[in-house]
Amino acid sequence: MRILFVSSSSGSRGGGETFLVYLGEALARRGHKVMLWVSDHGRMNEVAGRFEAFGTVQRAEYVNTYDRPRRSLDTLLDGTTPRRVAREWKALKPDIVHLNKQNLEDGLDLLRGLRLLKCPTLCTIHMTQSAAYLGAKQAWLRDWVSRWVLRGYRSPMVTVSEPRKTDLEKFLGRRKGIVAIPNGVPIPPAMPEADRNRRRAELGLAEGNLAILAVGRMTAQKRPLRFLDLAEKIHTRVPEAKFLWIGDGPVAAEWDARAASGGFGARRLGWRQDVPELLASGDLLLHTAEYEGMPLAVLEAMAAGLPCAVSEGLYREMPFLDEGNSFRVPEEGDAWMEALRDRGEIARRAKAAGQLAAASFSTETMAAAYERLYVECTGGGGTGRS
Repeated sequence: MRILFVSSSSGSRGGGETFLVYLGEALARRGHKVMLWVSDHGRMNEVAGRFEAFGTVQRAEYVNTYDRPRRSLDTLLDGTTPRRVAREWKALKPDIVHLNKQNLEDGLDLLRGLRLLKCPTLCTIHMTQSAAYLGAKQAWLRDWVSRWVLRGYRSPMVTVSEPRKTDLEKFLGRRKGIVAIPNGVPIPPAMPEADRNRRRAELGLAEGNLAILAVGRMTAQKRPLRFLDLAEKIHTRVPEAKFLWIGDGPVAAEWDARAASGGFGARRLGWRQDVPELLASGDLLLHTAEYEGMPLAVLEAMAAGLPCAVSEGLYREMPFLDEGNSFRVPEEGDAWMEALRDRGEIARRAKAAGQLAAASFSTETMAAAYERLYVECTGGGGTGRS
């Protein structure tokens, strides 16, 4: 099958774009021809380069929703982009076109382009929380625009978890045509102990340190300063704990200044290409985000054999997490931190987390679910025409 992925092109390092790399690579292993249409903006170079390792990439002129002065309203008034991108997609002769949207609002012009195609299409939406829920400016208008365009799209829409599916159903006022397929991540082999010790030494971790990691863009949504609040409290209970944030973003300078003056062992590594190896070198992932879709950082940590300490709101939205494989981090109260003194308890939860990831959240499991949906959409096979 010739599968064309279309990216809303919000940025190379977001989990929603990494999703395309993971899914595309898994589908290529299953014998499909995978293609990626993506903006020619420089911030998409990384994801385009990663995709080229197993598929073909078409760079195109495209302005992401959040680069437009009036956001989704500008896309609604733009009749040229949907027609142009539809022509570009048709020229690639896909059997199915799969649009990847980060949230309800972005890529609505691309969604309108899908409606101009004759071949089957579908759309994955990672974060289905409304603009009103997120406290955005002019939320009522932005939600109205998103709802109007999304309701006009009649092909399948995929969410990355059941809670996100429920959100979308409520937002649109319908259930038909909305399905949930959980994200998946590569399941790496266990890192040899010698390699793990070497990587920890490279990170400046001494024997006996409890390495607590975070991965993500340093934005308000991810609450990196909350991470430092928790790090300071954990350090008083577990003095051997060290804290590493992998990522960068608008809050980085403030985070760096506070970490440098805090004296509780917090450092930022910036963006790295070796995140799976870094996770395997750690002991715990501390995920402080206020809201997410289905966070790949959590799944990647579990796949690397790390338990995750997750903010209470997200914990409730990921029913696969429990006291046997993770830690719930309440907004108030620090009692949960006492368990971090017990390395045996951390190891038990780590083992359970790794087993769960391998059983339920591999890229192969995700690819198989999407493959079934593609076959259903195309009526059992590809045509190569659009």
